[in-house]
Amino acid sequence: MGVNIVAKTGRKSAYETSIKPRFDDITNWLQSGATEKQIASNLNVAYSTFNKYKAEIQEFSELLKNGRQKLVIELRGALVNRAMGFHYYEETEIKELDKEINTLITTKKERKKKYAAPDVAALNLCLKNYDKENWSNDPRADDLKREELEMKKKALEESNW
Repeated sequence: MGVNIVAKTGRKSAYETSIKPRFDDITNWLQSGATEKQIASNLNVAYSTFNKYKAEIQEFSELLKNGRQKLVIELRGALVNRAMGFHYYEETEIKELDKEINTLITTKKERKKKYAAPDVAALNLCLKNYDKENWSNDPRADDLKREELEMKKKALEESNW
């Protein structure tokens, strides 16, 4: 006597039809700075459904996490450049009116090297992130938080938690 195995039939999930086939697009959108809401909209998937799949499907969750890494690296570099100051080139065109044909024509192109001075806000943010032990808006508050944490740890150890 044989066993009948019935394959599950029915409509495929939005994940299988709308999300998984567009992983490359999703990665590109993430690297361009799109929000998850924007991506869900681009995929014609409800944001709640998008979040459900993100929570349930590790492959999708990893794609979203890793998809922004290139953007994050570029943003860090830009922030550090802004904090330190940098040189850049600015190109301009000089145009003059050609009276014979009554049209503006480019007569000269200039390329000038310029310097963007260090940005204090970017510098502050970099130091807060890269030198947390020595840089803070309120060092005394940080010291108090550390002391409070130490006291909590000591209390837990004494109560044999």
